[in-house]
Amino acid sequence: MAVKAFEILKDWLQSLEPGTKLSRRAWLEIKYTAPDEKEAKDISEDISKYFLSLDYSDNLSGSVDNIDLVLEDRAQLWAEEWFPKTESMLEISLHCYNWTNVNEGEKVFQMGSFEIDEIELQGFPTTVHLKAVSVVGNSTLRGVQRNQTWENISIWKCADDICQRNNLKLYWDCADNPNLDHIEQADESDLHFLMRICQDNGRSLKVTPDQVIIFDDDKMEQQEPILEIVKPGLNDHNPKYALVHMLSNYSLKIKTRDIYWKCVVRYQKGKKKEVIQGEFVNPDMEKGNVLHAGDQVENQAEAERLAKKKLRDANKEQFTGTFSSLGDFRISAGLTAILTGFGVCDGKYIITKAAHRIGSTYTTEFDVRKCLNGY
Repeated sequence: MAVKAFEILKDWLQSLEPGTKLSRRAWLEIKYTAPDEKEAKDISEDISKYFLSLDYSDNLSGSVDNIDLVLEDRAQLWAEEWFPKTESMLEISLHCYNWTNVNEGEKVFQMGSFEIDEIELQGFPTTVHLKAVSVVGNSTLRGVQRNQTWENISIWKCADDICQRNNLKLYWDCADNPNLDHIEQADESDLHFLMRICQDNGRSLKVTPDQVIIFDDDKMEQQEPILEIVKPGLNDHNPKYALVHMLSNYSLKIKTRDIYWKCVVRYQKGKKKEVIQGEFVNPDMEKGNVLHAGDQVENQAEAERLAKKKLRDANKEQFTGTFSSLGDFRISAGLTAILTGFGVCDGKYIITKAAHRIGSTYTTEFDVRKCLNGY
């Protein structure tokens, strides 16, 4: 399945009878770089005789993108002679030809570069799993435990300090930038610390090879939908957006407990214990449970903004779902889509995770959650 991309396509096309076209197919291009080498080696053809599957996970927030490459290893080549060295790199591309129609031609999806961080041997049958995470430049963001304390610092400045010491750029896409009286990093990596700070303050975080992205979920949800997911069998519907093809199964969940009407933030500031309070109300509810929080804030406006973010974080998983379809690399974390024909679950959703699996065929499984109204 994974053979040198150009050569395998050329061979397939040359084997066609006159007047015929090549049917749908997908294959991988895999390049390997050892830690002591600068140039990547194309191992697509070498690896093809052992290839079983590859899973690629694209995450919106909270986790770095990762892959799981599964290889047959009855001869124990990968467990012995070919055992990858520490800090080895994989660069992976997915090629599709005539995937959605016979005139489409070739399209290429660059999955990215990944560092092998775990190798798992399984049996029986005897296989090896090469597990790798998305490369984050040449930084120590993920692998070094640190200790540091900040006083009277904004979230942006704290994140920028960490990005600078890891040679990464910070992309900040948040409406506000709260100030923190005291924050402590204790025996944790910079990545884990940043994730904790973002979660505690209602932000989301995404790491790419050259930058750290900190953003507000609600801004992502305000994007114009790209895709439409229509329940199979729905007649007389004209989709407004690009369709997700060939759904094989789906699961939709509606959470009925621990959904809140409003959030109240109450903080006592300084030695005088000055009370600062703010709240935010769910526009889709008239009454219900109240969420209380005591996070530090500087003023009422900041308390109200934090209450909005806390309420969002508590309620955002009310409508969630998982879909499986024919492989589709248009589906990626962060895109919004419209669900149609699913009753009370209809509406606008954001894709929180996309898992692309290439084995005997190519399929995509993706998780979604419903976009909140007004917060």
